[in-house]
Amino acid sequence: MTSSSSLTAQKEILIIEDDEPLREMLAPALRMTGLHVRTAGDGLAGLRLLEAYEPDVVVLDLNLPIATGFDVLKELRAVAKTRLTPVIAISGMDEYLKAARDHGDFVATIPKPFEPDTVVRAVESAIKQYPI
Repeated sequence: MTSSSSLTAQKEILIIEDDEPLREMLAPALRMTGLHVRTAGDGLAGLRLLEAYEPDVVVLDLNLPIATGFDVLKELRAVAKTRLTPVIAISGMDEYLKAARDHGDFVATIPKPFEPDTVVRAVESAIKQYPI
């Protein structure tokens, strides 16, 4: 059986979330599993990071300033290097999560509030199911 730390070793995760305390809660929880984590506080900053490197999984808030999570997803899918990157949607708005589920291009949708372990498990599952 593969240990969590060997599964996540050298994997890059991008968190795009405008709520700074939430980012500061999620990033260390993911790092504790051996993941390399980068964060962005809005959709435009997230898009810039996506141009600079290729994450293995993106944790994406859907209700972001400047560019929404759906805008970020559209751009992410338009670029060959990130076209197949698994994306986990997070939101405190039920209508956004419903739209994400209807969209069908997210590997998981997680309602806020949540425990960090919920996101950690979703990221680990995405890494197992969608190795890129």
